[in-house]
Amino acid sequence: MNIFLPIMALSAAMAQTPDGDYVNVCDSAPYTDFDFWVGDWVAIDYDSGVVQGVDRVEKIADGCAIHQDWTQLTDRYRTPGAPVRYFGESITAPINPPDGGWQQVWVNQGGGGAITLRGGLDADGTMVIATDEREASDGRFFRQVWYWDPLEEGRIHSWGEIQIRQADENGYSLTQVPWNLMYVPRADAPNLVTATENTE
Repeated sequence: MNIFLPIMALSAAMAQTPDGDYVNVCDSAPYTDFDFWVGDWVAIDYDSGVVQGVDRVEKIADGCAIHQDWTQLTDRYRTPGAPVRYFGESITAPINPPDGGWQQVWVNQGGGGAITLRGGLDADGTMVIATDEREASDGRFFRQVWYWDPLEEGRIHSWGEIQIRQADENGYSLTQVPWNLMYVPRADAPNLVTATENTE
């Protein structure tokens, strides 16, 4: 028996109005909560103004998920000897909507396995997702937290934190910020990106 057929039938039934017209549930919240990230972006270091990469973000699966395609334009994070610069992709989607929050799975070409983060919009409309806590080799505990804060001018402030605590601490006493970016629509910054994307 194909167990997917009943699931597909149930999903189709849930997406119909009483008169039989199809309604795409992914055209409304919570599936649209992260639509502000969708676009073709140039990512600039928030402090120095130096271009770091380009990020192409689009809706997939009939609007039910988000696909990210990141290309680093500097040698930061580049694996020694690698023929190309750092790049990676992610899939982000709601979990058990409407109240299950969001999940992202990120994978990059440098190995190390997938990174899974979960979270959702905070009270200010910022998307905040975090990994589960892990124990480091030195006995401390840490987690990664990633943020996307939409700004009024159509840009996004996005940054990541590594939050660290000692084994005997209840809260995180140390925070590192490995990346801090301003997302600018690529159409607004065409001269910021060179033609050497991921080739040097």
